[in-house]
Amino acid sequence: MTKLISKPEVRTELTASVYCPICTHTVQAQVLANRRGSVVKPGQHCSRCSSKLDAAFVLATPKAA
Repeated sequence: MTKLISKPEVRTELTASVYCPICTHTVQAQVLANRRGSVVKPGQHCSRCSSKLDAAFVLATPKAA
């Protein structure tokens, strides 16, 4: 029997624009980016309305040239 060794997922932490679903504004938040996409880092709060950003939509992530 052979074991499958998977590579660990590399997640980088970036500051990106996210859409707050409560106050409907675009705010800056820390996101975790990997190969498949980006998600908001758990525990973030909106700077305008102080609601949780766990369900926020990531609009734009900065990319290096």
